Amino acid sequence: MKRALLSLATCLFLLVVKAQPASAPEVKEFEVFWKKLYTAIVKKDYNAVCEYIEFPLVVKKNLADTAVQTIGRQEFPGFFSGYLDLPAKDEFINKYGLLRARKTLSDDDRTMVDEDSATIEDFEFQKVDGEWKLVYVYATANE
Repeated sequence: MKRALLSLATCLFLLVVKAQPASAPEVKEFEVFWKKLYTAIVKKDYNAVCEYIEFPLVVKKNLADTAVQTIGRQEFPGFFSGYLDLPAKDEFINKYGLLRARKTLSDDDRTMVDEDSATIEDFEFQKVDGEWKLVYVYATANE
């Protein structure tokens, strides 16, 4: 019985430790990265955006199935232009308008950043060789 309780306590401790938000320096590092990516997106400078992507980029285009697509560097500008034109939620006409409004990260965004991954809107990021990179996009219209 003591072993079972000790095992349970250890598991709970590990879950709590992993669930802790990223430390201030980790969040700050991601915010610096986000500002650079944001600037490239707003300018629609697809070559600059490519510098912040781990290719091939994984894209999910339909929430109803599990299929994903990969996008290479050459096809990225066409894909991303279409992505930015997708309808968006709330008062935003499209994804471009939604992203333009995300110049700074909200408190909710900061909770989605940990030491080696982050999720902002439709984007998932990971640290690759010590640098933040966009690795996954949910390219779906709000369904």
